[in-house]
Amino acid sequence: MSNLVVKGNTTVCGIEVPIVYGGFGKDQKVMLAKTVAEIHNKKLGHINELINNNLQHFVYGIDILDLKNDKNVALVLNDSKIFTRQSINASKNIYLLSQRGYTLLLKLMDSELAMKQYKEVIDEYFELKEIVKKIENILTGKDIERLVIRMDGTFRRKRETASITKMIGKGELPKGRKTYKDVTNITYNILYGMNAKEIRDYLDLGQKDNLRDYLSQKDLEEIREIEDEIHFMEKKGYSWEQIYEELLKEYPEKRKPEKAKKSIMDIKNSKRLVVGDSEIRLLV
Repeated sequence: MSNLVVKGNTTVCGIEVPIVYGGFGKDQKVMLAKTVAEIHNKKLGHINELINNNLQHFVYGIDILDLKNDKNVALVLNDSKIFTRQSINASKNIYLLSQRGYTLLLKLMDSELAMKQYKEVIDEYFELKEIVKKIENILTGKDIERLVIRMDGTFRRKRETASITKMIGKGELPKGRKTYKDVTNITYNILYGMNAKEIRDYLDLGQKDNLRDYLSQKDLEEIREIEDEIHFMEKKGYSWEQIYEELLKEYPEKRKPEKAKKSIMDIKNSKRLVVGDSEIRLLV
């Protein structure tokens, strides 16, 4: 087991929580079951019981670890004031979750509120803040947020496409579609009641322009939320009909897309940036 390290605190869903690394590998950000309980307003005993009743679904060493009998870890948790010695001694389990383990636990919790909080935890704890820190010396303010959301959206769009592809394979959607294009238009129709071509016309863009490079931050965030929900519900076994019904309930009113003041390409070019997978470099 890699050494556990606590690197201060951060705020997630309005709650201050410890930033924990290790356990599954060096520099891997992880989360204690105690923290999960605090974020989702559950008793720790409830979270531990949920894990214990479903241990067969977790891969030990990849999704989850039990730190109860690790004396070195106990010292770290005590010194960081996450657990008292008394609470460590009284605990039957002290579970540690990787990001994959946390995602699995949320599926077991199976509530709409948990699903919404999941997005915040992933963004605020596991993913986006880390990328922002890497580039805060290159960009400032809203440019950082919008560029990072755009990068992160590419990953989420690929996940959504994979989920839609599975549903097409099950016969829930017509075969022979151009999946990537169709998925994009499904998302746009839910939010705007338009397809990509219609949005480009509305925003006065060329048909070869990368639409998401020109959309406002608000639009990028809402698109990402829909893509997350499609992927999440597909993983939970929802049919496409059920997914579509849920999304229409959540987005009953269609709104107009908003064009950003600067395109993503303008931001990159003005700062001479090279953007790759979760990495941004400044050309000198």
